[in-house]
Amino acid sequence: MSDQTAKITSIEPLDSKDSKWLKLVKINYEDKNGKLRTWEAMRRPTKPKTSAVDAIQILAILDKEDGPEVILEKQFRPPTGKVVVEFPAGMVDEGETPEQAAVRELREETGFVGTVIAEERPVHWNSPASSSSCVYMIRMNIDLTKPENRNPKPELEEGEFIETFTVPLKDLYAECRKLHAQGYAIDGKVGSFAEALELTSAWRV
Repeated sequence: MSDQTAKITSIEPLDSKDSKWLKLVKINYEDKNGKLRTWEAMRRPTKPKTSAVDAIQILAILDKEDGPEVILEKQFRPPTGKVVVEFPAGMVDEGETPEQAAVRELREETGFVGTVIAEERPVHWNSPASSSSCVYMIRMNIDLTKPENRNPKPELEEGEFIETFTVPLKDLYAECRKLHAQGYAIDGKVGSFAEALELTSAWRV
């Protein structure tokens, strides 16, 4: 398994005042009957003021002669204690658009240089019962004839350990099942995408 030497050494409480990426908050709200209630949740303090989303997920498809393939990644995610199979993704930095963030993150994490498919896209809420975190799923074209995409080299930051790989779209559901059986965690967005592909095939949509 990728990053098989990564492991959790301890878990301890974290006060919001000491956290950088997430803040625990108590939300006071009034329900539809006018009753006052409270809710515990997490918020991202790093969300740019000019952006509708905290982060972006990238759906990048390679149009190969023997069929389309999707770019995926494997990296250890401490909250799961496992190596997770996921789409390329990243935070939107202050001063950049989500589309610019997608181009930057794809290049940094995978080495591929892609072009954003311009379209209206909905905001996706990652875990609406526990977090305000939200993302755009941004589709990107990758021209494999470009010199920079013939031998892509990631530009990972210190502390990042990411393995890039591709899977034929027709095999994605079966590959997710196989990777899960091998001990990998499957990111919910990848899993949902694979389930949708499987359903479209089964129902001939």
